Amino acid sequence: MLNIQIDNPALEADLKQTFGDNPQSVARAFAEFVQAKRITDDINVSVTQLEQGQGLDIAEVFSSIRARYE
Repeated sequence: MLNIQIDNPALEADLKQTFGDNPQSVARAFAEFVQAKRITDDINVSVTQLEQGQGLDIAEVFSSIRARYE
């Protein structure tokens, strides 16, 4: 289990205003944020690789992405 301490009163107030005192809602939103961040990072790496001429076959790309998130 991971515990996260928030030492920012403004952020803490925003979280309480948005999610109330329900830690499960905060945890679920955080998990969604982390997953979206991972996907964004993966896309950014792919764009950089494409710009550097390191493009891959489309079938290989979709197979790799699907395997990663299934």
